[in-house]
Amino acid sequence: MKILSVDDNAESLYVLASVLGKQGHTVDTASDGCEALALAEAGNYDVIISDVLMPRMDGYQLCREVRRHARLCRVPFIFYTATYAQPREASFALGLGADRFLLKPLDAETLIREVVAAVEERRRAVSQPVESEDEAIYLKEYNARLIAQIEARMHTLEVSNRKLRDELEAANRRGETQKLEAVATLAGGIAHEFNNIIAGILGFADLGSETAGDNATASASFRAIRKAGQRGRELVTQVLTFARQGGEPREILDLAAEVRSALDPAGKTLPASIELVVELSGDVPPVVAAAAQVQQVVAQLVSNAQHAIGEKAGCVRVQLAAQRVDDEMARRHPGLRPGPYVRLSVSDNGAGLEATAIGRIFDPFFTTKNVGSGTGLGLSVVHGIMQACDGLVAVNTPPGGGAAFHCFFPVLETDGPAAGENFGHGERVLFLDDEPLLAAIGEGYLKKLGYAPVVMRDPAVALAFLRENPCDLVVTDLSMPELSGIDFAREVWALRPEARVVLATCYSATLDAERVRTMGFRELLLKPYNIHGLGECVMRALGT
Repeated sequence: MKILSVDDNAESLYVLASVLGKQGHTVDTASDGCEALALAEAGNYDVIISDVLMPRMDGYQLCREVRRHARLCRVPFIFYTATYAQPREASFALGLGADRFLLKPLDAETLIREVVAAVEERRRAVSQPVESEDEAIYLKEYNARLIAQIEARMHTLEVSNRKLRDELEAANRRGETQKLEAVATLAGGIAHEFNNIIAGILGFADLGSETAGDNATASASFRAIRKAGQRGRELVTQVLTFARQGGEPREILDLAAEVRSALDPAGKTLPASIELVVELSGDVPPVVAAAAQVQQVVAQLVSNAQHAIGEKAGCVRVQLAAQRVDDEMARRHPGLRPGPYVRLSVSDNGAGLEATAIGRIFDPFFTTKNVGSGTGLGLSVVHGIMQACDGLVAVNTPPGGGAAFHCFFPVLETDGPAAGENFGHGERVLFLDDEPLLAAIGEGYLKKLGYAPVVMRDPAVALAFLRENPCDLVVTDLSMPELSGIDFAREVWALRPEARVVLATCYSATLDAERVRTMGFRELLLKPYNIHGLGECVMRALGT
């Protein structure tokens, strides 16, 4: 047969021509109804197969013109579409004189069978040009179909656009996180080198002061050098905090008490024209953080709010409340995971932030202050502290102006398993974490869950223990100074190939549950976890 295939999608034309060509048929192609009608009038085709929605002249118009044509009215006409599958679409198409209304995709055998059947039926029928129908009725129905098609296509595009927008936002957030991590690594390395230089400056300043004796001018110069060196050391401390290398010990904290403690000196620095409003919920659960760093966060955010308000009258509002992060919020903020948090918010009614500044607000050395008014490290330090707490800091500009910074601290859940929950039955679990606080928390959790924990902080000691003592499960942290959790696990498997190992880590852009399983781990345990999360992870890893 000689077939005319009409579709504005080049790939669809190619596939259909290949399928029909393999059956020995000759296929000509057209990309819209106008081109197809010209080819049909100039040639002799056994059948026309057409899509519905096309530019210039769509399939419905083409079918109508074919059926009104004195010669072409005898040519079988088949609609083959993937988009418009509603019964009213098929009814309208058949009412125009189409022989078939087929939905993509069809296998080659079914498609050929339908085409042959349509040709045979048309040959047996006595075909005459379709009588001219009421133009108004046709246009009304055609417009209804066209509007339905456009609405369906718009809905499909809206869904695709929404998905693409979400993917772009997620990619931008991942890129921002990776950028900050790269800058933090670089800043940390530079800060360590500067520490050595500043240590030399301060040391020689002290020695110079001693040798200056009664020389007042020399003594004053050495004191000035020492003062400048101390300022440099403070700056290095900020950089190291941003780079999460400050090494501040974390502990279980009552966040409300720490915020009140920080607000006492911070509030006294505010001018009389700025009102400080404090709204601290008294029933927030405990968190794990470094007390000094929490106070640094509060002081920095209050100071930023003061600078945003400037010389005019204004208000700085500090709020503390419990908040549960749901799946939608976690999707918008990859640094958060669904679960309970304590939210610390510091807001002001100052000048606010420009849209271009919001994307860079946590970049090191970026500042909206006047030259000489700040280093641009304050919010970078806050960002680093919150990451070290396994939390997140976010900023938004309320409709009425000003800015609000929200710090999310993950809650330390200390409740034991509910009555009747079946977790451990005395299985021995080796728990390895170099941070004393987390090691203690892991031990307490595992005991409450019914396991027999063996807690270690040194990978070498843990390996020595495992050489002599088998364990039902090993839980290891990923980031440790002497040996990474991945390298530690390889050593464990070299000793005991059958060992079950769980890898614990904070958010990682390169690790997920599927990947760690391909590496040999039973589970990926994401920090911060509560007692129930640890219990469920251990149960899955043990297969109980």
